[in-house]
Amino acid sequence: MDKIDFVLPWVDGSDPAWLAEKRRYENGGEAMALSDVDANADCRFRDCGLLKYWFRSVERFAPWVDKVFFVTCGQKPDWLDASNPKLRLVDHREYIPAEYLPTFHSNTIELNLHRIPELSERFVLFNDDVFLLRPVAPNHFFEKGLPKIPCDLGVPRWLGCSNISRIAVNNAGVLKIGLDVEKLVWRNIFKFADVRSLGVVRAAKNVLAMAVNRVYIPGTIGHLAHAHLKSTFEEVWRAQPRALERTSRSRFRTDDSVNQWLMSAWNMVSGRFFPVNEKRKGEFIVLTEQTLESACEAIRRRELPELCLNDKGVNTDPERCFAEVAKAFEAILPDKSSFEK
Repeated sequence: MDKIDFVLPWVDGSDPAWLAEKRRYENGGEAMALSDVDANADCRFRDCGLLKYWFRSVERFAPWVDKVFFVTCGQKPDWLDASNPKLRLVDHREYIPAEYLPTFHSNTIELNLHRIPELSERFVLFNDDVFLLRPVAPNHFFEKGLPKIPCDLGVPRWLGCSNISRIAVNNAGVLKIGLDVEKLVWRNIFKFADVRSLGVVRAAKNVLAMAVNRVYIPGTIGHLAHAHLKSTFEEVWRAQPRALERTSRSRFRTDDSVNQWLMSAWNMVSGRFFPVNEKRKGEFIVLTEQTLESACEAIRRRELPELCLNDKGVNTDPERCFAEVAKAFEAILPDKSSFEK
């Protein structure tokens, strides 16, 4: 298989210069009202102090990765060793068109990743709250050169009720305009109904959703690591530029945005994917005081390859929560990685 890169966008939301610029655009009215009150809240830009464990997990559990593209607005943690031959620091200005900058919109940062010079055709997009907990081979993310994507058809009950669910609806609309969705989905039914990869229950639900909806409703693609093809980004930008440009011109999250799930959904409809059951891929936990113990236990148990510890800003004592999580990571990843000075 060709080389595979990892991409990790990151921001230090406590940086005074960055904060001043963000406040300037917020006060100028560019942060619009949203269905989610926390969609542009400070917690979305908060560094939880766990980044070094992400790098340690990559070095220990995915040593085969070719390059790690660390994407920021020019920031860099003091402890990060920029001379590591596997590390490539990428400033937003290197790949995002100037008319979209500065941006505080994660979807803009992610939708333009295909413009990064030297990025491989096959890459895995992480958020800084998604960690590897066990050794993974390249075929955890790609099979026969195609991305492995959580295959979960249906109409979620929450669809349209929050910022991220409205984005899922917007993605579905772009798909419907750009592709003959119904025809293509039924042509690839053997993938959506793959019992071996998805399990009997998930495969049966997919077939039922297809029969009821007659069109593909993507719902969410999940909040773990996302395997992508750079050529898909290029194809979607050519086919549906208006939706991607509208999103990219918004400096903050908006309810009329699309996101990088669109690229995964486009591949699914087109049949360029291998299905995977997300519950076998990893675990998603919203980190709160109530879930803290189970989150730390999930880290120590290492039962699944991936773990997302989502920070929604609902903690009354976030510093204590992050400190306890750091202790759990220190128990399984105590040694410095070559990415650390």
